[in-house]
Amino acid sequence: MSWQQQLPYNLVSTVAYVGSQGRNLFLRSVANQILPGSATILNGSNIPTGVGVVNRTNAGGQVIGVTTVRQFSIVSGTSVQNPYAEVDYKTSGGDDKYNALQFSLQRSFNTGLTMNMQYTYGKSEGLSSGSNEARTSAQLDNFEGDRGRNNFDIRHTFNLSALYELPIGRGKAYDFGRTGNIFLGGWEVGGILNARSGVPIEVLVVRPDVVVVCQQAGGCPNGAGGFFAQGFTANLPSFGGSFPALPVGFAAVVNTPGGGNSRNVRRPNLIGDPYLNNDRNFLNPAAFAIPTAGTFGDLGRNALDGPIFRQLDLILAKRFRFNETMNIEFRTEFFNILNQANFANPSATLSNALPNLSFNSGTGVYSASTSNVVQPGQAFTQGAAGSTFGLLRSTVGRTVGLGSNRQIQFAFRFNF
Repeated sequence: MSWQQQLPYNLVSTVAYVGSQGRNLFLRSVANQILPGSATILNGSNIPTGVGVVNRTNAGGQVIGVTTVRQFSIVSGTSVQNPYAEVDYKTSGGDDKYNALQFSLQRSFNTGLTMNMQYTYGKSEGLSSGSNEARTSAQLDNFEGDRGRNNFDIRHTFNLSALYELPIGRGKAYDFGRTGNIFLGGWEVGGILNARSGVPIEVLVVRPDVVVVCQQAGGCPNGAGGFFAQGFTANLPSFGGSFPALPVGFAAVVNTPGGGNSRNVRRPNLIGDPYLNNDRNFLNPAAFAIPTAGTFGDLGRNALDGPIFRQLDLILAKRFRFNETMNIEFRTEFFNILNQANFANPSATLSNALPNLSFNSGTGVYSASTSNVVQPGQAFTQGAAGSTFGLLRSTVGRTVGLGSNRQIQFAFRFNF
């Protein structure tokens, strides 16, 4: 729907509303999920059904092994067979919508100057962006938890273009004769200014499906007179000769309900201002935290904005006329004449920053890694987030034209 109006000074304005809705779009999730809940049994006992994580303990109550049970697992006595891994599936029922207010202003001058201006304020959001854009739901069966901005949602778009033919030449305001017009006539000067707000950034966090947590009130002893605090969370270790059992009071639990680590679509909790805008440091890792085991992060899909885009292009053209039907045109085009650095979105996936447990068989002491690690609920550091997280490291990828660095090209053309 649009409304166009002739304004004074030969201006023509157009105001338009543009909207669209999508229904029954693809949604994507994971089948063969890890079952909810956990249980603890004496090692060698029959595996219980109906729970996703089974902690197997020794006579002293220490967990010496962990069994994971999925929807399609076959539980038989003390063994579990897993004929299938996670199963990717698609279904329908997704929706999206686009709403935009568009405004344009145009004027064509009989003096040789033409100008156009366009501005769009728009929003694209929904559960999915369709077939090719459909990705695994962050909360698996809760598709509504993925309602948010679509990948191509750009809030503000503006461009201004102008082309001016200098009034020099035969029959124009300034006529310098045949010789003067050859050098001074036939020139055109133009420019295009493009600007837009940033495209969405989806911040993700690497989360293992199963973790170990100190569940004992008052903490879990480390064997050296100290304690791991209640709630202390670590990666699930590989049990064996170098790591025979978890410390007393530790047990394995489902970290992200249903699993889905292979899809790597988990989101963190937002606990602060996510933007730094400090030189190349765009995102603030301290604004994010790992969710508590068994919960999902509260950051929405595509909730953040990437860097804005700005570019000014110029053109300089000259025509050498032989007669009314033939001429040679010389053009010089300046792309991004100000050499504005337009950065692409930074890396936005937070590393798995949970600590690893280790065991010293000589002293019987348990310890946890301390370098570049955080606990659930704690703010990420740059080291824990990853060396490239949030850093602007590349520009918008184009070879020639919009999004390139400063480029100048020349062209000759014979028109007839």
